[in-house]
Amino acid sequence: MNKLLSSWVLALTIGAPVMSSAAPSTPVTPSPAPGWTGLTKPMEVIHARGELMSHMEMLMEPIDTLTVATRPVSNVAQLHQNAEMIAAMLTALPHLFPPTTNLYDPKTTTPPTIALPAIWTSFDSFYAMAQAAARAAKEFTAVQGDKPLRTASLRLRASCDACHALYLRKYEPPKASAADSQFDFDAALGNKKK
Repeated sequence: MNKLLSSWVLALTIGAPVMSSAAPSTPVTPSPAPGWTGLTKPMEVIHARGELMSHMEMLMEPIDTLTVATRPVSNVAQLHQNAEMIAAMLTALPHLFPPTTNLYDPKTTTPPTIALPAIWTSFDSFYAMAQAAARAAKEFTAVQGDKPLRTASLRLRASCDACHALYLRKYEPPKASAADSQFDFDAALGNKKK
């Protein structure tokens, strides 16, 4: 276990009893008070979850490449560490989807979020899928050997893709229009016509 991860585990071990003893005995109703970022800063919450997803994808890149590489798997310890971080991130991820961030607008090409409203209409399913993906990442951390690592990599990617298929706007590449073929690149780039 690396030094940073050990520090987090120690902080949680010491902090958890203190935090649990300070927890309110009755549920607290959300209000626009500090700490209720879903109410007070929904765009920042959307940005935070986007950052988390982007960083998970960076950690997934070397894990995904296992499925296309033909040479023996190297740097297994780093792959395991990446998967451990992904598991922790996936465990936290559903908590970055408060209802106030359900701001997808299908009528715009750049909505504030590409998370689909189905997340909030089927939140238990979304939550379960995120936890299943976290388990797949955690299971990857214990796998050894080229073929089992490649199989675990496919399982982890499939768990991510299954959630994205239901809850993330599908990517549609831009389409060229007739006006695009008439665009004057020379004029736009300041090039003189010969």
